[in-house]
Amino acid sequence: MQTNQSSLVPLRLALSLGLIGALGPSAVDMYLASLPEIADHYQASFTHVQLTLTFFLLAMGAGQLVFGPIVDAFGRRKPLMAGLLLFILCSFGAAMAPSLNALIALRFFQGLGSALTLVVIMSMVRDVSHGVAATKLFALLMTIEGVAPILAPALGGVIDAHFGWRAVMLALAGMGLVVWINSLLNLPETLPHNQREALSLGSACRTYLTLLADRRFLRPALAVAAVFFFLFAYIGGATLVYQAHYGLSAQAFGLLFGATGVSILFGAMTASHLISRLGLNTLTRVGVLCMAGGACISLLGALTGLGLPGVAGGMVIALFGLGIAESTLMSLVMASQEKALGSTAALLGAIQLSASAGAAPLAAVVLNHGPTAWAALLALCTLVVCLLTALSLRDTPASFSLAGH
Repeated sequence: MQTNQSSLVPLRLALSLGLIGALGPSAVDMYLASLPEIADHYQASFTHVQLTLTFFLLAMGAGQLVFGPIVDAFGRRKPLMAGLLLFILCSFGAAMAPSLNALIALRFFQGLGSALTLVVIMSMVRDVSHGVAATKLFALLMTIEGVAPILAPALGGVIDAHFGWRAVMLALAGMGLVVWINSLLNLPETLPHNQREALSLGSACRTYLTLLADRRFLRPALAVAAVFFFLFAYIGGATLVYQAHYGLSAQAFGLLFGATGVSILFGAMTASHLISRLGLNTLTRVGVLCMAGGACISLLGALTGLGLPGVAGGMVIALFGLGIAESTLMSLVMASQEKALGSTAALLGAIQLSASAGAAPLAAVVLNHGPTAWAALLALCTLVVCLLTALSLRDTPASFSLAGH
């Protein structure tokens, strides 16, 4: 069964893609509240334990470069099922990890499984949709994936409080198994045999070099990378800021972190509703300006002594903007190409996640100087996002309409 590109995407397919996309964020968010406990368990520093996040993100970024040409050559469905299986097995292994180094290694391979699934779902979106339909589908995926930051931290905090951090990894394995079964039953192959490309190292390298030389791809891809750098700098520092500096318990942290994550969900929903009315350029500007404004409010909150309400309130606005911006910018990147969509998605993912991999360690270092320095880092990130977005939109006319693209 194959699905052709259409302006109307089946809801079952869209929901299935969203569930797959939620696995990666869940693998990050569910165990955040457990980081201090993991550090205590292995008698390691918080910075060392954060390598479990860093290596996961590095694998997700670099792994996509390897898997992009593979999904262009062998289709979407079989690589997807293999990636989900790797995620499940590594989640089980992480639950049994005898040492911190073993946990870091298993998280790396877990990230590789996530990388393969991300390449597939991004490619599938462009296989089955284009223009406004593609942007709405990206927004729908962001909406579904936005549930992960809302539910995962709270769920992880509850599981950790009652059963310990290893149970959190078992829960991830169980989620992966459910998604694997759903994908087996509901996801068709979306890349016909006559549209597949021969697999060769030389061809893959030429494709990536061509993409990097295309500013219609590169500029919005860098903007997406800056957006995700902001997100993971927030994620990487939020644990220490909310728990260590403001004294929240693991369970309270999970609830607050999830509550701020609701904004990403609303941002993605807003993008889906307004894209046809406002167009890509205007909606993208709205998103990045909300990010910058919210980050500045958080910084002012930290500077003026408003404390947790000011910092968290600003993040609500910033993450709302992020939900808008990531949907529109991703659509702009993927719309820049008509073939080798797996490699396009892979290079986009590699750029954004490789940049993001350094965000958590940098946040940890900056936090040595307190929450104000962390808030300043986030504000600086949003200024970079605004600059890269402005450069990206230069390549599109002011009246750009995805409906006719």
